[in-house]
Amino acid sequence: MEFSTPKAIHQIKSNHHKKILVEGQKCCPLQAMSIAFNYHKVDITETASCMTIKGVVPVVRNEKFLLK
Repeated sequence: MEFSTPKAIHQIKSNHHKKILVEGQKCCPLQAMSIAFNYHKVDITETASCMTIKGVVPVVRNEKFLLK
């Protein structure tokens, strides 16, 4: 199911699964939440034993406005 970033972070925080997979790689909940900040929309699929997270719409960064 697709979630916006704040709702996806809430879903990740409230899960009680032992395994979290982000783009196919195992990670901890804190890493999953930090990766979710790189996307506007996140697809989260929950099964009985794990939660699978995939980014759908990435955040576009404009280099022109970043400090160097």
